[in-house]
Amino acid sequence: MGLGVSIAGFCLILLSIPLSYAIHRWRNGEEAEPFEQFLGSKTSFFILAGITALWIIPYGLFALIPIIFLLSVSSPAGRLDWKEYRNERLVAIFIVFLMLGLSGLMPCDEPRSPEEWGEPFARENPYAPAWPASEQFTWILVDDLDASNFEVVQSLRIRTPHQFGTFSQVESSIAISSLFGLENERMRQAIDIVDERVSFIRIDSDEFKLEQRGDAQEHTFRPSSGDVKMNVWVYDCLATSGTNSDGTKIGEVVIAGVPSWGGVLDLVVIVRPVFHDGLSSDPFAEALVSNWLDSEV
Repeated sequence: MGLGVSIAGFCLILLSIPLSYAIHRWRNGEEAEPFEQFLGSKTSFFILAGITALWIIPYGLFALIPIIFLLSVSSPAGRLDWKEYRNERLVAIFIVFLMLGLSGLMPCDEPRSPEEWGEPFARENPYAPAWPASEQFTWILVDDLDASNFEVVQSLRIRTPHQFGTFSQVESSIAISSLFGLENERMRQAIDIVDERVSFIRIDSDEFKLEQRGDAQEHTFRPSSGDVKMNVWVYDCLATSGTNSDGTKIGEVVIAGVPSWGGVLDLVVIVRPVFHDGLSSDPFAEALVSNWLDSEV
């Protein structure tokens, strides 16, 4: 699939303005405005340019919407245009968001899968939301010398319909996920696995939370392909089903990602129980992330 499917998804969004114009012509017949005028003077071209900017603007849609809105109401002429073309603009906005939603359903290729990790424990996540589209593999990696020393590792490839460029793609996706609590649903599978292997506390995957430990930190990983600087997010994983109202720490979560053009993002999520040796000696799970970076895309 690759970039071709991503471009097809972007073309869906780009077609939203011509489709809006087709609806305008159907509704108004001979009284229909020309394409460059039906949303206001040259507004249709400005919106097409804004959609194209999803390839280059950091944070994509979440940066463009406030900019476009402020520009459209910052002058008296702009506010008059809203009164005159309100219905056509609302139809266009609806169709743009509809096409954005559809582009987020375009299928993804399989995620990175290092040979060193063997066959995945699971090739899907029953808790993962249907939108945006994603593919996920999960491994349980156990220390040969100590079976209680284990990690649950998830490799994901996920659509980012809010932006098609690589600039701040990882940062924007994690910020949006944290804002709406989307990461908790994807984490439930890993929490269930930890619960099966940890005996000193029962963990309900419906009752846990992640608390980010400070801002993302830049770290240099050293895969065989060469040094790679990446931002890394570390979270405390807290069980909230016990008597401690603040939650009981049951482990830590490390998240890192690699951006891709076309609105597709690769993420690695590493969950380690609270007694894991690496929490102090290898806080960013460098060996695992380096394996993941070396694996073929």
